[in-house]
Amino acid sequence: MQTIVVAGGGYAGIHAIKALKAESERLGTPIRIVLLDPSPYHLKKVRLVQAAAVPTSLRVPWSELFPAGEAEYVQGRCLSVDGAARTLRYADASGAERAMAYDRLVLALGSVVRDAPEGAGGIALRDEAAAERIRRAVEANLSAAASERNPDRRAALCAVVVAGGGISGVETAAELAKAMKRQAAALGLPSSLPSVAIAAGGPRLVPLMSDAAARRLEARVRAAGVRILRGVRVERGGEDGFAALSDGRRIPCSLVVWTIGVDPSPALRGLGLPLGEDGRLVADSWYRVQGGYGTIYAIGDNARVVDSATGIEDGMTCREAIQQAVQLGRALLADAAGRPAAPHRAATRQQYCVDLGEGEGFAWIRHWGVDMTIGGKLGGKVREYTWNLGSLMK
Repeated sequence: MQTIVVAGGGYAGIHAIKALKAESERLGTPIRIVLLDPSPYHLKKVRLVQAAAVPTSLRVPWSELFPAGEAEYVQGRCLSVDGAARTLRYADASGAERAMAYDRLVLALGSVVRDAPEGAGGIALRDEAAAERIRRAVEANLSAAASERNPDRRAALCAVVVAGGGISGVETAAELAKAMKRQAAALGLPSSLPSVAIAAGGPRLVPLMSDAAARRLEARVRAAGVRILRGVRVERGGEDGFAALSDGRRIPCSLVVWTIGVDPSPALRGLGLPLGEDGRLVADSWYRVQGGYGTIYAIGDNARVVDSATGIEDGMTCREAIQQAVQLGRALLADAAGRPAAPHRAATRQQYCVDLGEGEGFAWIRHWGVDMTIGGKLGGKVREYTWNLGSLMK
């Protein structure tokens, strides 16, 4: 029985386990799957945007995701890999270094949210702790505004700027805008006082979408109470009651929330495997890693994966990580059996969903050159479904 170690329990890792298990059952080939992850739970990372605005449960114990027999769990942080010896080294929960043997290794170490620029102030939405800091800062500022007599200072205390016009930035801004209005009402503040602006460096929000879809999304973002600032970046802000923008403007602001993208996990640099210029592992069309002796695979945000037929490179998104995991299940077990497998193929249909707070959302699908969008409560249900799908929740 082959031992397959999956390093990383994010979206790519948990879907890789499910795909490998399903394929092994289809083939009638038993395998042993070991999950290596520093935390005793899966973190619903994409829901950090909610946790920044309202208390949100983000942790799912491994025992809930993988009933007895599906996967063994080892708590630890991957340190390095010896592809020739088929061994990885990891630091266990106590910090002690240990070794683990494998027949096949799947690296799904994911990515980290970029921090705020040095000296820029504000909080980057990187993890649970950051989400709680944001939520508590907003609550404290609104409470202070309720007793503030200076109108300019009061306006600044009720103002938040979100830096970054991607999906996470839009979701964060919408969730905060609606939560702040509720909190302001409870404090007796005018409903018009809370202000959330989103600064997009490009000409529109969510560049992943088509122009037509982005325009529809922007209309709903404005309806959620968010002011859109196009073509500008936040330079710094929050501490003196203002946010300084790249075009020279200063706007009232008590807090800047940074959502400016992700970088590959820094853990990749210590593995001893070759990395591309962007810091990711380079995988072939069957997810095999360069320098991995044909037994190390990589998917998700820590891997550069390209469709060899079209030249399309997968993005660093949850959706593409899940699609890679499904194809990996077939490719890896075909390798183990010495059989050929179909190469990676990029999705032919583009689709993205956006949370807009209070159960509302926006879903976009582009197929055969046609844009289809769903908004409002139905769009929110679609977003909730995709969130649950990502974390294997029913």
